[in-house]
Parts: sequence; structure tokens; C-alpha cells
Amino acid sequence: MPFAPGGLTHVFDFQVFDDDGVVLYLDAPDRARSIDGGLLSSEVSRLDARYRLLDNREIYDGFRLRNARDLLRYAGATVPLGDRLRLLAALDEHGSLPMGECLNAFQETKPVTGIASLILHGFVEVDLDEAPIGPETTVRRIAR
Repeated sequence: MPFAPGGLTHVFDFQVFDDDGVVLYLDAPDRARSIDGGLLSSEVSRLDARYRLLDNREIYDGFRLRNARDLLRYAGATVPLGDRLRLLAALDEHGSLPMGECLNAFQETKPVTGIASLILHGFVEVDLDEAPIGPETTVRRIAR
């Protein structure tokens, strides 16, 4: 969304809506901004929203970005119905399972491709921040 206080145009990197309906505009730290952050913050507050410049550590430290990159490689993959049903039934029965055990549910597609696709399409979830995704990563079904 272009933003133009005082005739200067700025496009935020992210627009986030929280559960309470509050709007938060975010900019990545490694991109040049066309408008001073203080001016952006004060102008955005007039819209009953908030502005924040992300810190480099929020993006590059930890495991989230690396795990997201690993998963996005499989963004175009789809999981056949049989594989999806086998994994979701196992998660319904056990509540959560380690990633290594979930891979056994896949018979029609490659296991890593299948689990990554189901994560990306919102059928199951894993903690992207805790550690690199591995065999011990806990997989949980997302309630629909």
C-alpha cells in the first residue's frame, strides 16, 4: 500500500493485521526508506495503526528464515489425498508426532515433499523458531 505523507511516497514491506484488528506496518532493516522512520511512525499513528522498523536480528538470527527457505522450495507441490488422510489420521490418533514418524505416512509422494507441502498449505504445523527442521521436530495438526 503506497503511503504519501507530505507528498513523499513510501511503500511498506509488510502490512500485518493482529487478532484485535490493529494494523501494523513493518519495514525490513536492509532496505532504504524514502521517509524518516519517526515521520512514518507519527503519520501512521494518525490512522490508528503502528509502524516499526524491524531489527536485523529479528530476520537473520535464529532458525525461522532458514526453515522458511527450506520449506518454500516445496511451495508448488501438492499431496495426494491418500497421503494426506494417512498423516492426518495418525495425528488425530496421537495428537502430535515427531517429523521422522510422519514421513512413514507417505506412499504416493516423496515424504519430505509431502510434509513440507502440508505445512505450507496449513494442514499441519511445526515450530520454525526452535531449531532447524529435523526428524525430532514435532508435527501437529491444525484444527479446521
